[in-house]
Amino acid sequence: MKRRILHISPDMGYNDGRSYYVYLLLKYLKRNGHEVFLCSNNPEAKERISDTGAEFFLMKELGDKKKLLKGKSVLTDFVEKKRIEVIHSHHRFSEFIANSVRKKTGVKTVFTALSIVDKRYFIEYRSDRLIAVSNSVKKMLINKFGVDGNKIHLIPNFTDTEELTDKIPLTEDVKKYLSEISQRRKVGFKIILTVGRFHKDKDQITLLKASESFKDNKFYFVFIGSGELYSLYSEFIKEKSINAILIPSQKDLRPFYEAADICVLCSLTEPLSGFLLQSGLFSKPFIGSDAEGILEVVRNNDNGLIFKRGDSAELKNKIFMLSEDSNLSGLLSAKLHEDVMKSFTEKTVMPQIEEIYSSLS
Repeated sequence: MKRRILHISPDMGYNDGRSYYVYLLLKYLKRNGHEVFLCSNNPEAKERISDTGAEFFLMKELGDKKKLLKGKSVLTDFVEKKRIEVIHSHHRFSEFIANSVRKKTGVKTVFTALSIVDKRYFIEYRSDRLIAVSNSVKKMLINKFGVDGNKIHLIPNFTDTEELTDKIPLTEDVKKYLSEISQRRKVGFKIILTVGRFHKDKDQITLLKASESFKDNKFYFVFIGSGELYSLYSEFIKEKSINAILIPSQKDLRPFYEAADICVLCSLTEPLSGFLLQSGLFSKPFIGSDAEGILEVVRNNDNGLIFKRGDSAELKNKIFMLSEDSNLSGLLSAKLHEDVMKSFTEKTVMPQIEEIYSSLS
């Protein structure tokens, strides 16, 4: 059953896993014949989704609690004008507005829980259907927020197999970054890649501390992202003279994965990382912290390596282990690729998403 579906995602851009997830939903829903729309408060979102065929709706009131009533009115008008059948939201505040519109229009609502959160507002997780992207998120919904487990559909975060073959023209900035990385590779440096928001939950400081002890070794650390800790990380790299580069968030990460020798994720909390899944997609050796969402995918010494959260010394040892043992590195990366291709791509996830839409009458 083809539906008219509005996705709501505040601050949609390139900087976080939620934006990547929503982008993939729009891309494949449109391709499968649905009429899809995106509502966001970020004008840059229009460019972000330009190749999906989705219609963009800029709503500046989205995310502003002081403009809640106006936001509800604006969204109601849009839903009625476009004859929207399903609103799929990806943030708790957006879900509240969607469910407010539901009361007036009768539109059906879906919410995807993509994060591990603590604070409770007593307005969230009330959509007609709830999606949890991992078991850790599902447990959070049940144990912290009292959601009925029978209402929760466990459908994982996912990645896009077309990234393996699609080639996006490189911008001049990307060429510059890749040239710098390439120069390091030519003189024997191993490239260590991490991607994600520069935020305390992602704990990139642990990787920076580990990288500090590699100053006399040929390792080059590539951090891709943006966020509140950018300046702190930049100063740390400069002060400690670390072989590292900070690169702004990128639309096309493929060339950076291809250039990497090892991918590292240090999260303190993690629902189910898109960076982890893309590392597997591109068959890269992966080292992750023991955050619950990582442990749902990565099995130590089977398809990756695990270190204790915040333990930079153990992380250093794991990086050395993979860099020195090419056989182990090859085995782990091949197994992670196999696991991702089996369970975490659009081919397995999108039919489950569409089934939820079809179940809404």
